[in-house]
Amino acid sequence: MKKCTMNNSLLSFRPVFSATIVFAVALLVFLFFVYKELQRKQKFLALRIAALSLLMISLMGLLLRPFYHQEKKYEAIVLLTKGYQSGKVDSIAQKNPELKILRTKDAAPYSNSSILKSWYDLREEKISVVVGQGLPNHALELLRHKTFQFIPSALPKGITKLIIPKNIYVNTQDQIQGTFNDAEKTKIKLIGPGGAEDSITLGSGEASFSLTFTPKQSGKFIYSLVTENDNASSERLPIEVLRERQLRILFIQKFPTAEVRFLKNFLEEKNHKVILRYQTSKGNFSYEYSNTTRVKIDGLHSNLLNSLDLLIVDQKSYVELSSFEKKELRKSIRAGLGIIFLLNDTKEKTLNEFVHIKARSDSKDTAHLHLSHDYALPVLPIERQNDASMISVTKNNNRVLSGYFFSGQGKIGLQFTQETYRLGMAGNPDDYSSLWVTLIGNTARTEESNFKLKLATPFPYYLNEPIDIAVGSSGLMPSLSSDSVGISLKENTSVEDYWTGRSWADKSGWHQLRIEQDSSQLNYFVSDTSEWKSLRITNQMKQNSFFQHGSSSENKIEMQSIPASKLIFYLVFLFSSAFLWLAPKI
Repeated sequence: MKKCTMNNSLLSFRPVFSATIVFAVALLVFLFFVYKELQRKQKFLALRIAALSLLMISLMGLLLRPFYHQEKKYEAIVLLTKGYQSGKVDSIAQKNPELKILRTKDAAPYSNSSILKSWYDLREEKISVVVGQGLPNHALELLRHKTFQFIPSALPKGITKLIIPKNIYVNTQDQIQGTFNDAEKTKIKLIGPGGAEDSITLGSGEASFSLTFTPKQSGKFIYSLVTENDNASSERLPIEVLRERQLRILFIQKFPTAEVRFLKNFLEEKNHKVILRYQTSKGNFSYEYSNTTRVKIDGLHSNLLNSLDLLIVDQKSYVELSSFEKKELRKSIRAGLGIIFLLNDTKEKTLNEFVHIKARSDSKDTAHLHLSHDYALPVLPIERQNDASMISVTKNNNRVLSGYFFSGQGKIGLQFTQETYRLGMAGNPDDYSSLWVTLIGNTARTEESNFKLKLATPFPYYLNEPIDIAVGSSGLMPSLSSDSVGISLKENTSVEDYWTGRSWADKSGWHQLRIEQDSSQLNYFVSDTSEWKSLRITNQMKQNSFFQHGSSSENKIEMQSIPASKLIFYLVFLFSSAFLWLAPKI
Protein backbone atom coordinates (compact mmCIF):
# COMPACT_ATOMS: atom_id res chain seq x y z
CA MET A 1 0.00 0.00 0.00
CA LYS A 2 1.36 3.41 -0.91
CA LYS A 3 2.55 5.49 2.01
CA CYS A 4 2.65 9.26 2.14
CA THR A 5 4.25 11.76 4.49
CA MET A 6 2.53 14.81 5.93
CA ASN A 7 4.66 17.64 7.31
CA ASN A 8 4.20 20.78 9.34
CA SER A 9 6.46 22.82 11.57
CA LEU A 10 5.88 20.63 14.65
CA LEU A 11 4.93 17.13 13.61
CA SER A 12 5.18 14.92 10.56
CA PHE A 13 3.32 11.74 9.79
CA ARG A 14 3.97 8.49 7.94
CA PRO A 15 0.43 7.13 7.78
CA VAL A 16 -0.31 3.45 7.21
CA PHE A 17 -3.34 4.48 5.14
CA SER A 18 -4.24 7.75 3.52
CA ALA A 19 -4.34 10.47 6.20
CA THR A 20 -7.58 11.89 4.78
CA ILE A 21 -9.29 8.51 5.09
CA VAL A 22 -7.99 8.04 8.64
CA PHE A 23 -9.28 11.47 9.75
CA ALA A 24 -12.66 10.98 8.04
CA VAL A 25 -13.28 7.52 9.48
CA ALA A 26 -12.09 8.56 12.94
CA LEU A 27 -14.43 11.57 12.96
CA LEU A 28 -17.45 9.49 11.90
CA VAL A 29 -16.71 6.80 14.48
CA PHE A 30 -16.17 9.42 17.19
CA LEU A 31 -19.48 11.17 16.44
CA PHE A 32 -21.32 7.83 16.42
CA PHE A 33 -19.99 6.84 19.85
CA VAL A 34 -20.69 10.33 21.27
CA TYR A 35 -24.29 9.98 20.08
CA LYS A 36 -24.51 6.58 21.81
CA GLU A 37 -23.13 8.01 25.04
CA LEU A 38 -25.69 10.84 24.98
CA GLN A 39 -28.46 8.27 24.63
CA ARG A 40 -27.38 6.30 27.73
CA LYS A 41 -28.28 9.04 30.31
CA GLN A 42 -25.45 7.85 32.62
CA LYS A 43 -23.07 9.65 34.98
CA PHE A 44 -19.71 11.19 34.03
CA LEU A 45 -20.83 12.24 30.54
CA ALA A 46 -18.05 14.79 30.14
CA LEU A 47 -15.42 12.29 31.31
CA ARG A 48 -16.80 9.57 29.00
CA ILE A 49 -16.61 11.91 26.01
CA ALA A 50 -13.07 12.89 27.01
CA ALA A 51 -12.14 9.19 27.26
CA LEU A 52 -13.65 8.62 23.80
CA SER A 53 -11.55 11.50 22.46
CA LEU A 54 -8.37 10.01 23.94
CA LEU A 55 -9.34 6.59 22.59
CA MET A 56 -9.71 7.93 19.05
CA ILE A 57 -6.47 9.97 19.34
CA SER A 58 -4.54 6.84 20.39
CA LEU A 59 -5.93 4.86 17.43
CA MET A 60 -5.11 7.71 15.05
CA GLY A 61 -1.60 7.87 16.53
CA LEU A 62 -1.03 4.20 15.74
CA LEU A 63 -2.28 4.63 12.17
CA LEU A 64 -0.73 8.02 11.37
CA ARG A 65 2.65 7.19 13.00
CA PRO A 66 3.70 10.76 13.97
CA PHE A 67 7.32 11.81 14.42
CA TYR A 68 9.05 15.06 15.31
CA HIS A 69 12.32 16.67 14.26
CA GLN A 70 15.22 17.33 16.54
CA GLU A 71 18.59 18.88 15.94
CA LYS A 72 21.55 16.57 16.51
CA LYS A 73 25.18 17.54 16.45
CA TYR A 74 27.41 15.04 14.69
CA GLU A 75 31.09 14.99 15.47
CA ALA A 76 33.32 14.93 12.44
CA ILE A 77 35.20 11.64 12.68
CA VAL A 78 38.30 10.68 10.77
CA LEU A 79 38.92 6.95 10.63
CA LEU A 80 42.51 5.85 10.14
CA THR A 81 43.00 2.46 8.53
CA LYS A 82 46.14 0.45 7.84
CA GLY A 83 48.65 2.17 5.56
CA TYR A 84 47.45 5.73 6.17
CA GLN A 85 49.88 8.59 5.57
CA SER A 86 50.30 10.67 8.72
CA GLY A 87 51.08 13.85 6.78
CA LYS A 88 47.62 13.84 5.19
CA VAL A 89 46.01 13.30 8.60
CA ASP A 90 48.03 16.20 10.04
CA SER A 91 46.71 18.58 7.38
CA ILE A 92 43.11 17.55 8.14
CA ALA A 93 43.62 17.91 11.91
CA GLN A 94 45.14 21.41 11.54
CA LYS A 95 41.97 22.65 9.82
CA ASN A 96 39.77 21.30 12.63
CA PRO A 97 41.48 20.92 16.04
CA GLU A 98 38.28 19.49 17.59
CA LEU A 99 38.35 16.60 15.17
CA LYS A 100 37.67 13.17 16.63
CA ILE A 101 40.12 10.57 15.35
CA LEU A 102 39.52 6.83 15.39
CA ARG A 103 41.84 4.13 14.10
CA THR A 104 41.41 0.46 13.36
CA LYS A 105 43.32 -2.13 15.39
CA ASP A 106 45.80 -2.81 12.59
CA ALA A 107 46.51 0.89 11.88
CA ALA A 108 49.64 2.58 13.18
CA PRO A 109 49.26 4.73 16.35
CA TYR A 110 48.42 8.43 15.98
CA SER A 111 48.36 11.11 18.69
CA ASN A 112 44.99 11.71 20.37
CA SER A 113 43.39 8.84 18.47
CA SER A 114 41.11 6.14 19.88
CA ILE A 115 40.97 2.53 18.78
CA LEU A 116 37.84 1.28 17.06
CA LYS A 117 37.08 -1.79 19.17
CA SER A 118 34.59 -3.43 16.80
CA TRP A 119 33.22 -2.90 13.30
CA TYR A 120 29.75 -2.78 14.88
CA ASP A 121 30.69 0.47 16.64
CA LEU A 122 30.51 2.12 13.19
CA ARG A 123 26.71 1.96 13.44
CA GLU A 124 26.72 4.68 16.08
CA GLU A 125 29.23 6.98 14.39
CA LYS A 126 29.17 9.24 11.36
CA ILE A 127 32.45 8.76 9.53
CA SER A 128 33.39 11.86 7.55
CA VAL A 129 36.83 10.85 6.29
CA VAL A 130 38.53 7.48 5.84
CA VAL A 131 42.31 7.48 5.35
CA GLY A 132 44.52 4.56 4.32
CA GLN A 133 43.58 1.24 2.77
CA GLY A 134 39.90 1.68 3.64
CA LEU A 135 37.25 -0.56 5.19
CA PRO A 136 36.41 -4.10 4.11
CA ASN A 137 33.08 -4.60 2.38
CA HIS A 138 31.34 -6.17 5.41
CA ALA A 139 32.34 -3.14 7.53
CA LEU A 140 31.08 -0.68 4.90
CA GLU A 141 27.66 -2.30 5.15
CA LEU A 142 27.47 -1.37 8.85
CA LEU A 143 27.80 2.36 8.20
CA ARG A 144 24.59 4.26 8.84
CA HIS A 145 25.78 7.12 6.65
CA LYS A 146 27.04 5.64 3.40
CA THR A 147 29.10 8.60 2.17
CA PHE A 148 32.52 9.80 3.27
CA GLN A 149 35.69 11.30 1.87
CA PHE A 150 38.24 8.61 1.08
CA ILE A 151 41.95 9.43 1.05
CA PRO A 152 43.68 6.25 -0.17
CA SER A 153 47.16 5.12 0.73
CA ALA A 154 49.82 4.47 -1.88
CA LEU A 155 49.17 1.55 -4.20
CA PRO A 156 50.68 -1.62 -2.68
CA LYS A 157 53.55 -3.48 -4.32
CA GLY A 158 52.63 -6.67 -6.10
CA ILE A 159 49.69 -7.85 -8.21
CA THR A 160 47.02 -5.14 -8.10
CA LYS A 161 44.67 -6.48 -10.76
CA LEU A 162 43.90 -10.00 -11.97
CA ILE A 163 41.56 -11.17 -14.73
CA ILE A 164 40.89 -14.92 -14.84
CA PRO A 165 38.84 -16.21 -17.81
CA LYS A 166 35.33 -17.16 -16.78
CA ASN A 167 35.26 -20.50 -18.63
CA ILE A 168 38.50 -22.34 -19.39
CA TYR A 169 38.29 -25.40 -21.62
CA VAL A 170 40.78 -28.21 -22.13
CA ASN A 171 43.11 -27.81 -25.13
CA THR A 172 42.05 -24.18 -25.52
CA GLN A 173 44.54 -21.35 -25.30
CA ASP A 174 43.65 -18.76 -22.64
CA GLN A 175 45.25 -15.81 -20.95
CA ILE A 176 45.73 -14.62 -17.37
CA GLN A 177 45.83 -10.83 -17.40
CA GLY A 178 46.52 -8.25 -14.75
CA THR A 179 48.70 -5.42 -13.50
CA PHE A 180 51.80 -5.48 -11.31
CA ASN A 181 53.19 -2.58 -9.28
CA ASP A 182 56.80 -2.30 -8.17
CA ALA A 183 59.66 0.19 -8.21
CA GLU A 184 61.96 -2.20 -10.06
CA LYS A 185 61.90 -4.59 -12.98
CA THR A 186 60.08 -7.83 -12.27
CA LYS A 187 59.77 -11.16 -14.04
CA ILE A 188 56.44 -12.96 -13.66
CA LYS A 189 56.07 -16.66 -14.43
CA LEU A 190 52.91 -18.74 -14.77
CA ILE A 191 53.62 -22.25 -13.48
CA GLY A 192 51.11 -25.02 -14.23
CA PRO A 193 50.89 -28.70 -13.24
CA GLY A 194 53.25 -29.58 -16.10
CA GLY A 195 55.77 -26.82 -15.45
CA ALA A 196 56.31 -23.28 -16.74
CA GLU A 197 53.59 -22.07 -19.12
CA ASP A 198 54.65 -18.50 -19.89
CA SER A 199 56.66 -15.60 -18.50
CA ILE A 200 57.06 -11.87 -18.98
CA THR A 201 59.46 -9.19 -17.75
CA LEU A 202 57.91 -5.93 -16.62
CA GLY A 203 59.41 -2.50 -16.13
CA SER A 204 59.16 -0.39 -12.98
CA GLY A 205 55.90 1.20 -11.88
CA GLU A 206 52.42 -0.16 -12.54
CA ALA A 207 52.56 -2.35 -15.65
CA SER A 208 50.10 -4.67 -17.37
CA PHE A 209 50.87 -8.31 -18.06
CA SER A 210 49.35 -11.17 -20.03
CA LEU A 211 50.35 -14.82 -19.63
CA THR A 212 49.20 -17.54 -22.03
CA PHE A 213 48.52 -21.17 -21.17
CA THR A 214 46.84 -24.19 -22.78
CA PRO A 215 45.53 -26.78 -20.28
CA LYS A 216 45.78 -30.41 -21.39
CA GLN A 217 43.34 -31.99 -18.92
CA SER A 218 40.03 -31.07 -17.36
CA GLY A 219 39.66 -30.73 -13.61
CA LYS A 220 40.52 -28.38 -10.74
CA PHE A 221 44.17 -27.34 -10.60
CA ILE A 222 46.43 -24.99 -8.65
CA TYR A 223 48.69 -22.90 -10.85
CA SER A 224 51.23 -20.44 -9.46
CA LEU A 225 52.11 -16.84 -10.31
CA VAL A 226 55.77 -16.46 -9.39
CA THR A 227 57.45 -13.04 -9.25
CA GLU A 228 61.21 -12.78 -9.43
CA ASN A 229 62.81 -9.62 -8.03
CA ASP A 230 64.36 -8.55 -4.71
CA ASN A 231 61.11 -9.61 -3.01
CA ALA A 232 60.41 -12.89 -4.80
CA SER A 233 57.01 -14.39 -4.06
CA SER A 234 54.57 -17.03 -5.27
CA GLU A 235 50.77 -16.88 -5.26
CA ARG A 236 48.47 -19.88 -5.64
CA LEU A 237 46.15 -19.43 -8.61
CA PRO A 238 43.10 -21.74 -8.74
CA ILE A 239 42.11 -22.78 -12.26
CA GLU A 240 39.15 -25.00 -13.14
CA VAL A 241 39.45 -26.54 -16.59
CA LEU A 242 36.17 -27.65 -18.16
CA ARG A 243 35.68 -30.47 -20.60
CA GLU A 244 35.20 -29.54 -24.22
CA ARG A 245 31.56 -29.24 -25.17
CA GLN A 246 30.38 -31.65 -27.84
CA LEU A 247 28.93 -29.29 -30.44
CA ARG A 248 26.60 -29.92 -33.35
CA ILE A 249 28.21 -28.10 -36.29
CA LEU A 250 27.07 -27.64 -39.89
CA PHE A 251 29.45 -26.58 -42.69
CA ILE A 252 27.88 -24.97 -45.77
CA GLN A 253 30.51 -24.70 -48.52
CA LYS A 254 30.42 -23.82 -52.19
CA PHE A 255 33.15 -26.30 -53.08
CA PRO A 256 35.68 -28.36 -51.05
CA THR A 257 38.82 -26.60 -49.84
CA ALA A 258 41.84 -27.73 -47.89
CA GLU A 259 41.00 -25.23 -45.14
CA VAL A 260 37.53 -26.66 -44.47
CA ARG A 261 38.65 -30.25 -45.00
CA PHE A 262 41.36 -29.91 -42.34
CA LEU A 263 39.03 -28.10 -39.93
CA LYS A 264 36.30 -30.69 -40.39
CA ASN A 265 38.72 -33.55 -39.64
CA PHE A 266 40.09 -31.67 -36.63
CA LEU A 267 36.58 -31.27 -35.16
CA GLU A 268 35.75 -34.89 -35.95
CA GLU A 269 38.73 -36.07 -33.88
CA LYS A 270 37.38 -34.07 -30.95
CA ASN A 271 34.05 -35.97 -31.19
CA HIS A 272 31.99 -33.01 -32.33
CA LYS A 273 28.93 -33.84 -34.39
CA VAL A 274 29.79 -32.46 -37.84
CA ILE A 275 27.82 -32.27 -41.08
CA LEU A 276 29.50 -30.93 -44.22
CA ARG A 277 27.48 -29.91 -47.27
CA TYR A 278 29.11 -28.71 -50.47
CA GLN A 279 27.76 -28.16 -53.95
CA THR A 280 28.63 -30.58 -56.77
CA SER A 281 26.46 -28.97 -59.45
CA LYS A 282 23.54 -26.57 -59.69
CA GLY A 283 20.87 -27.86 -57.33
CA ASN A 284 22.91 -30.91 -56.30
CA PHE A 285 24.83 -31.26 -53.03
CA SER A 286 27.13 -33.78 -51.45
CA TYR A 287 27.15 -34.56 -47.72
CA GLU A 288 29.66 -35.86 -45.21
CA TYR A 289 28.80 -36.89 -41.67
CA SER A 290 30.98 -37.34 -38.59
CA ASN A 291 29.74 -38.63 -35.21
CA THR A 292 26.10 -38.00 -36.19
CA THR A 293 23.22 -39.59 -38.08
CA ARG A 294 22.67 -38.90 -41.75
CA VAL A 295 20.15 -36.24 -42.67
CA LYS A 296 19.40 -34.50 -45.94
CA ILE A 297 19.50 -30.70 -45.82
CA ASP A 298 17.23 -29.20 -48.45
CA GLY A 299 17.32 -25.73 -46.97
CA LEU A 300 18.09 -23.68 -43.86
CA HIS A 301 14.84 -23.59 -41.90
CA SER A 302 14.17 -22.85 -38.23
CA ASN A 303 13.90 -26.49 -37.11
CA LEU A 304 17.33 -27.31 -38.52
CA LEU A 305 19.02 -24.12 -37.32
CA ASN A 306 17.59 -24.44 -33.80
CA SER A 307 19.14 -27.92 -33.55
CA LEU A 308 22.62 -26.58 -34.31
CA ASP A 309 25.19 -25.00 -32.02
CA LEU A 310 27.29 -23.52 -34.81
CA LEU A 311 27.04 -22.84 -38.53
CA ILE A 312 30.24 -22.33 -40.55
CA VAL A 313 29.59 -20.88 -44.00
CA ASP A 314 31.71 -19.32 -46.73
CA GLN A 315 30.80 -16.10 -48.49
CA LYS A 316 29.77 -17.62 -51.82
CA SER A 317 27.40 -20.10 -50.16
CA TYR A 318 25.78 -17.33 -48.15
CA VAL A 319 25.28 -15.22 -51.29
CA GLU A 320 23.33 -18.03 -52.95
CA LEU A 321 20.97 -18.60 -50.01
CA SER A 322 17.35 -17.68 -50.70
CA SER A 323 15.80 -14.62 -49.04
CA PHE A 324 13.72 -16.98 -46.88
CA GLU A 325 16.85 -18.83 -45.69
CA LYS A 326 18.63 -15.58 -44.88
CA LYS A 327 15.62 -14.39 -42.91
CA GLU A 328 15.48 -17.67 -40.96
CA LEU A 329 19.22 -17.47 -40.34
CA ARG A 330 19.05 -13.93 -38.96
CA LYS A 331 16.17 -14.96 -36.69
CA SER A 332 18.08 -18.02 -35.40
CA ILE A 333 21.22 -15.98 -34.69
CA ARG A 334 19.22 -13.51 -32.61
CA ALA A 335 17.78 -16.50 -30.74
CA GLY A 336 21.23 -17.88 -29.86
CA LEU A 337 22.78 -19.65 -32.87
CA GLY A 338 26.48 -19.04 -33.49
CA ILE A 339 27.85 -18.53 -36.99
CA ILE A 340 31.39 -18.21 -38.36
CA PHE A 341 31.91 -16.68 -41.79
CA LEU A 342 34.86 -17.95 -43.80
CA LEU A 343 35.87 -14.81 -45.65
CA ASN A 344 37.67 -14.85 -48.98
CA ASP A 345 36.48 -11.77 -50.88
CA THR A 346 36.93 -8.32 -49.36
CA LYS A 347 34.92 -6.69 -52.16
CA GLU A 348 31.76 -8.72 -51.45
CA LYS A 349 29.15 -6.48 -49.75
CA THR A 350 26.48 -9.07 -48.99
CA LEU A 351 27.64 -9.55 -45.40
CA ASN A 352 27.06 -5.90 -44.52
CA GLU A 353 23.79 -6.84 -42.83
CA PHE A 354 25.90 -8.63 -40.19
CA VAL A 355 29.21 -6.78 -40.18
CA HIS A 356 30.73 -3.87 -42.06
CA ILE A 357 34.08 -4.97 -43.47
CA LYS A 358 36.14 -2.75 -45.65
CA ALA A 359 39.30 -3.54 -47.60
CA ARG A 360 42.16 -1.11 -47.17
CA SER A 361 44.86 -0.73 -49.73
CA ASP A 362 47.48 -0.04 -47.08
CA SER A 363 46.69 -3.20 -45.11
CA LYS A 364 49.31 -5.91 -45.08
CA ASP A 365 48.20 -9.26 -46.52
CA THR A 366 50.55 -11.29 -44.30
CA ALA A 367 50.54 -11.64 -40.53
CA HIS A 368 53.29 -12.97 -38.28
CA LEU A 369 51.98 -15.22 -35.51
CA HIS A 370 54.06 -16.00 -32.43
CA LEU A 371 52.86 -19.34 -31.04
CA SER A 372 55.08 -22.29 -30.14
CA HIS A 373 56.74 -21.42 -33.45
CA ASP A 374 56.71 -18.28 -35.58
CA TYR A 375 54.49 -18.34 -38.64
CA ALA A 376 53.73 -16.03 -41.55
CA LEU A 377 50.20 -16.67 -42.87
CA PRO A 378 48.09 -14.88 -45.49
CA VAL A 379 45.48 -12.54 -44.02
CA LEU A 380 42.62 -10.77 -45.77
CA PRO A 381 43.52 -7.10 -46.29
CA ILE A 382 41.08 -5.91 -43.63
CA GLU A 383 41.84 -4.05 -40.46
CA ARG A 384 39.31 -3.63 -37.65
CA GLN A 385 41.03 -1.48 -35.06
CA ASN A 386 39.43 0.06 -31.96
CA ASP A 387 36.16 -1.74 -32.64
CA ALA A 388 34.46 -1.99 -29.25
CA SER A 389 31.87 -4.48 -30.52
CA MET A 390 34.49 -6.99 -31.73
CA ILE A 391 35.91 -9.34 -29.09
CA SER A 392 39.30 -10.39 -30.42
CA VAL A 393 40.50 -13.99 -30.25
CA THR A 394 43.75 -13.75 -32.23
CA LYS A 395 45.68 -10.51 -32.58
CA ASN A 396 48.95 -9.36 -34.09
CA ASN A 397 49.87 -6.17 -32.26
CA ASN A 398 46.71 -4.06 -32.72
CA ARG A 399 45.44 -5.99 -35.72
CA VAL A 400 42.51 -8.36 -35.14
CA LEU A 401 43.04 -11.65 -36.99
CA SER A 402 39.93 -13.39 -35.67
CA GLY A 403 37.14 -12.50 -33.30
CA TYR A 404 33.42 -12.44 -32.67
CA PHE A 405 30.64 -10.08 -31.66
CA PHE A 406 27.14 -10.45 -30.28
CA SER A 407 23.96 -10.28 -32.34
CA GLY A 408 20.97 -10.65 -30.05
CA GLN A 409 21.56 -13.77 -27.99
CA GLY A 410 23.79 -15.31 -30.68
CA LYS A 411 27.29 -14.50 -31.85
CA ILE A 412 28.96 -13.94 -35.21
CA GLY A 413 32.58 -15.03 -35.66
CA LEU A 414 35.07 -13.90 -38.29
CA GLN A 415 38.33 -15.57 -39.32
CA PHE A 416 40.56 -13.25 -41.36
CA THR A 417 43.59 -15.58 -41.30
CA GLN A 418 43.90 -17.81 -44.36
CA GLU A 419 45.53 -21.22 -44.93
CA THR A 420 45.61 -22.08 -41.24
CA TYR A 421 45.77 -25.77 -42.18
CA ARG A 422 49.47 -25.25 -42.84
CA LEU A 423 50.08 -25.26 -39.07
CA GLY A 424 48.50 -28.69 -38.71
CA MET A 425 50.28 -30.11 -41.72
CA ALA A 426 53.58 -28.89 -40.25
CA GLY A 427 52.95 -31.13 -37.24
CA ASN A 428 51.91 -28.42 -34.79
CA PRO A 429 48.35 -29.38 -33.76
CA ASP A 430 48.42 -27.21 -30.61
CA ASP A 431 49.15 -24.09 -32.63
CA TYR A 432 46.41 -24.96 -35.11
CA SER A 433 44.04 -25.60 -32.22
CA SER A 434 44.81 -22.20 -30.71
CA LEU A 435 43.58 -20.49 -33.89
CA TRP A 436 40.23 -22.30 -33.95
CA VAL A 437 39.13 -23.83 -30.64
CA THR A 438 38.68 -20.56 -28.76
CA LEU A 439 36.90 -18.91 -31.70
CA ILE A 440 34.56 -21.88 -32.14
CA GLY A 441 33.92 -22.32 -28.40
CA ASN A 442 33.10 -18.65 -27.83
CA THR A 443 30.97 -18.27 -30.96
CA ALA A 444 28.89 -21.45 -30.55
CA ARG A 445 25.46 -21.37 -28.96
CA THR A 446 25.60 -20.82 -25.22
CA GLU A 447 24.47 -23.78 -23.14
CA GLU A 448 20.91 -23.26 -21.96
CA SER A 449 20.20 -23.23 -18.24
CA ASN A 450 17.37 -22.05 -16.03
CA PHE A 451 19.87 -20.45 -13.68
CA LYS A 452 23.10 -18.47 -13.94
CA LEU A 453 25.42 -18.48 -10.94
CA LYS A 454 28.15 -15.98 -10.24
CA LEU A 455 30.17 -14.65 -7.32
CA ALA A 456 29.60 -10.94 -6.72
CA THR A 457 32.60 -10.71 -4.39
CA PRO A 458 35.84 -10.27 -6.38
CA PHE A 459 38.66 -12.81 -6.14
CA PRO A 460 40.34 -13.67 -3.75
CA TYR A 461 38.03 -15.23 -1.14
CA TYR A 462 39.04 -15.83 2.47
CA LEU A 463 38.11 -17.85 5.55
CA ASN A 464 35.20 -16.57 7.67
CA GLU A 465 34.61 -13.59 5.40
CA PRO A 466 31.33 -13.04 3.53
CA ILE A 467 31.15 -14.19 -0.08
CA ASP A 468 28.26 -12.63 -1.96
CA ILE A 469 26.44 -14.75 -4.55
CA ALA A 470 24.12 -13.68 -7.37
CA VAL A 471 21.68 -15.96 -9.19
CA GLY A 472 19.76 -15.11 -12.35
CA SER A 473 16.73 -17.32 -12.97
CA SER A 474 14.18 -17.85 -15.72
CA GLY A 475 11.09 -17.35 -13.58
CA LEU A 476 11.92 -20.00 -10.97
CA MET A 477 12.90 -19.58 -7.34
CA PRO A 478 16.39 -21.11 -6.98
CA SER A 479 17.32 -23.50 -4.20
CA LEU A 480 21.01 -22.86 -3.52
CA SER A 481 23.50 -24.73 -1.36
CA SER A 482 27.20 -24.37 -0.60
CA ASP A 483 28.96 -27.65 0.16
CA SER A 484 25.50 -29.18 0.75
CA VAL A 485 24.56 -26.45 3.26
CA GLY A 486 21.50 -24.43 2.22
CA ILE A 487 21.86 -20.70 1.52
CA SER A 488 18.90 -18.36 1.90
CA LEU A 489 18.27 -16.06 -1.05
CA LYS A 490 16.28 -12.88 -1.47
CA GLU A 491 14.93 -11.47 -4.72
CA ASN A 492 15.96 -8.02 -5.86
CA THR A 493 13.08 -5.58 -5.50
CA SER A 494 14.02 -3.74 -8.71
CA VAL A 495 15.25 -6.53 -10.99
CA GLU A 496 12.90 -9.46 -11.50
CA ASP A 497 14.33 -13.01 -11.19
CA TYR A 498 17.61 -11.73 -9.75
CA TRP A 499 18.47 -13.30 -6.39
CA THR A 500 21.28 -12.62 -3.95
CA GLY A 501 22.70 -14.56 -1.03
CA ARG A 502 25.77 -14.81 1.16
CA SER A 503 28.03 -17.62 2.30
CA TRP A 504 31.03 -18.03 4.62
CA ALA A 505 33.76 -20.60 4.12
CA ASP A 506 35.10 -22.41 7.20
CA LYS A 507 38.21 -23.82 5.52
CA SER A 508 40.56 -23.03 2.67
CA GLY A 509 40.53 -24.97 -0.59
CA TRP A 510 37.88 -25.76 -3.18
CA HIS A 511 34.17 -25.23 -2.47
CA GLN A 512 31.06 -25.76 -4.57
CA LEU A 513 27.83 -23.82 -5.06
CA ARG A 514 24.95 -25.86 -6.44
CA ILE A 515 21.42 -25.16 -7.67
CA GLU A 516 19.26 -28.11 -6.71
CA GLN A 517 16.66 -27.73 -9.49
CA ASP A 518 18.95 -28.41 -12.46
CA SER A 519 22.31 -29.27 -10.83
CA SER A 520 23.93 -26.02 -12.02
CA GLN A 521 27.15 -25.60 -10.09
CA LEU A 522 30.03 -23.22 -9.57
CA ASN A 523 33.35 -24.17 -8.00
CA TYR A 524 35.46 -21.55 -6.22
CA PHE A 525 38.66 -21.55 -4.20
CA VAL A 526 39.19 -20.02 -0.75
CA SER A 527 42.74 -18.74 -0.20
CA ASP A 528 44.75 -18.44 2.99
CA THR A 529 44.77 -14.97 4.57
CA SER A 530 48.50 -14.68 3.79
CA GLU A 531 47.84 -14.86 0.01
CA TRP A 532 47.00 -12.15 -2.54
CA LYS A 533 47.51 -9.30 -0.05
CA SER A 534 48.23 -6.64 -2.70
CA LEU A 535 45.22 -7.65 -4.79
CA ARG A 536 42.99 -7.67 -1.74
CA ILE A 537 44.09 -4.20 -0.65
CA THR A 538 43.60 -2.77 -4.15
CA ASN A 539 40.10 -4.27 -4.40
CA GLN A 540 39.27 -2.83 -0.99
CA MET A 541 40.43 0.66 -1.94
CA LYS A 542 38.32 0.51 -5.12
CA GLN A 543 35.25 -0.41 -3.07
CA ASN A 544 35.84 2.50 -0.69
CA SER A 545 36.17 4.87 -3.65
CA PHE A 546 32.54 4.14 -4.58
CA PHE A 547 31.45 5.90 -1.35
CA GLN A 548 33.53 8.99 -2.15
CA HIS A 549 31.95 12.45 -1.84
CA GLY A 550 33.08 15.92 -0.92
CA SER A 551 32.43 15.57 2.80
CA SER A 552 33.76 18.17 5.19
CA SER A 553 35.81 17.29 8.25
CA GLU A 554 33.90 19.85 10.38
CA ASN A 555 31.24 19.15 12.98
CA LYS A 556 27.72 19.31 11.58
CA ILE A 557 24.22 19.82 12.91
CA GLU A 558 21.56 17.78 11.19
CA MET A 559 17.84 17.33 11.70
CA GLN A 560 16.99 13.91 13.07
CA SER A 561 13.55 12.33 12.76
CA ILE A 562 12.37 10.80 16.04
CA PRO A 563 9.16 8.72 15.96
CA ALA A 564 6.62 9.16 18.73
CA SER A 565 6.58 6.19 21.10
CA LYS A 566 3.87 3.65 20.28
CA LEU A 567 3.80 2.64 23.92
CA ILE A 568 2.18 5.96 24.84
CA PHE A 569 -0.68 5.37 22.38
CA TYR A 570 -1.15 1.79 23.64
CA LEU A 571 -1.35 2.97 27.28
CA VAL A 572 -3.78 5.79 26.42
CA PHE A 573 -5.94 3.31 24.53
CA LEU A 574 -5.86 0.84 27.45
CA PHE A 575 -6.78 3.38 30.16
CA SER A 576 -9.48 5.05 28.03
CA SER A 577 -11.08 1.68 27.27
CA ALA A 578 -10.88 0.67 30.94
CA PHE A 579 -12.61 3.89 32.05
CA LEU A 580 -15.41 3.50 29.47
CA TRP A 581 -15.95 -0.06 30.71
CA LEU A 582 -15.94 0.88 34.42
CA ALA A 583 -17.93 4.16 34.20
CA PRO A 584 -21.41 2.52 34.01
CA LYS A 585 -20.57 0.32 37.03
CA ILE A 586 -19.55 3.18 39.34
